[in-house]
Amino acid sequence: MRDKVLSAASQLFMELGYEPVSINMIADRASVTKASVYYYFTNKADLFAMSVIEMMSRIRRRTFDLLEGEGSLKERVGRIARTKLSRMHTDFESMMREAVPFLSEDQLRDIRIAEHGIHEVLAEAFHAGMQNGELAMGDPMLLSHAFSALLMLGNREQLGDRKPSVEELADMIVELFWNGAVRR
Repeated sequence: MRDKVLSAASQLFMELGYEPVSINMIADRASVTKASVYYYFTNKADLFAMSVIEMMSRIRRRTFDLLEGEGSLKERVGRIARTKLSRMHTDFESMMREAVPFLSEDQLRDIRIAEHGIHEVLAEAFHAGMQNGELAMGDPMLLSHAFSALLMLGNREQLGDRKPSVEELADMIVELFWNGAVRR
């Protein structure tokens, strides 16, 4: 039941952000009673922190699996982009700004540690790509954050006057990340 509640909470927080989500909404989505939610979680902030940490853990594992797959690093990074962009979600940093006043220092630290785990997986792959000549030498953690920042374009309804498909946007982001904006 705890996992059901966490899953429902994660979905709602990613769809709506922190503020609009209530314990009642989470209980309804999980098909459990409000009392059941409170049995496992002391309050909304506790539930938010645990659901985000669990979600980050799943994303880290999925990112690792995609990076361990077949193909060049560029192809594997493309699969990560398509996977991330194919899921509807709210902007994580905006959601965190809403939640920060309600979270303890320990909860904030644990969320940031979980988020950092995703960047570590990407950075390790980028470091390996540098070592085997697929990428220019540089700071792999900076590349991890840069790639993640580019993926935030998926939160936009449109780019200028058009709305590219998930595939098209993923390809555009990977090309920009891989080749930069400089004419060669």
